[in-house]
Amino acid sequence: MIKRILVALSGTPFTASAIEHGVELAKHHQAEVSGVTVIDPNRLLDVGPVPLGGAAAAHTLAEHRMHLATEHVEEAIALFKSTCNKQNVPFRVLRETGDSAQRLLEDWRYHDLTIIGLRGLFEYGVLHNSEDLVLDVIGYGLRPLLAVAETYHPIRSAMIAYDGSPLAARAMKAFCTLGIWEPMPTTLVCFEHDKETASALLADAKNYLIAHGYDATTEHRDEKPRPHILEALDESGCDLLVMGAAKRSKLGRKLLGDTARFALENSTHPIFLHH
Repeated sequence: MIKRILVALSGTPFTASAIEHGVELAKHHQAEVSGVTVIDPNRLLDVGPVPLGGAAAAHTLAEHRMHLATEHVEEAIALFKSTCNKQNVPFRVLRETGDSAQRLLEDWRYHDLTIIGLRGLFEYGVLHNSEDLVLDVIGYGLRPLLAVAETYHPIRSAMIAYDGSPLAARAMKAFCTLGIWEPMPTTLVCFEHDKETASALLADAKNYLIAHGYDATTEHRDEKPRPHILEALDESGCDLLVMGAAKRSKLGRKLLGDTARFALENSTHPIFLHH
């Protein structure tokens, strides 16, 4: 049951699409949608090394960055409110200040689904190269998550990357049982395994989907998922990629598995992740 949806009003080119997806799902489920903005003063006021005698200029630049971010926050909120009002969807706005990842995770605790853009979080036309923040919040356990493409497109079909692992099974089961979307045409794709193993895995997964009302087809691809998972998605003609995302430790930083990271950084389709 989906009753509370959290949408990151990130101030990126993906924000309008995230709002559209959030409002569409909220209307379908008769749910409330929360739009969250986060201003991180530490990041905004950090203008980098300041040369001798440049303190005044650095202060002016920092103030300009804060002013610009605040303006773009208001623009994102206005778009969110307007879209919700047009669709008669109940909403609320969460204005957060502090560490972006931490604030988003705290709000996520009380929502059933979180929607963000595929690349970039809480930039507001000031901060850039924020893809790592997207990877961080997912690596910290934010789930279930819908990461949307820049251009809004209705989700009417899905491709599930399935290898029989508990991780892939959890993603498939969450996609089916949470009821976020109505049962839709779904393609199950298994990579790398030999044909016999893949056929057995796909048959069991297909039967699971059919039991939940899905029109399912299967495909075996004798290649590694990275980088071919997005090729498979394009060739399938599906609107959504469903996949699990394992985290691994590297230099003390939480990262995603290589395939999930590759998909997030390169996909032009929405991705449903269950970490």
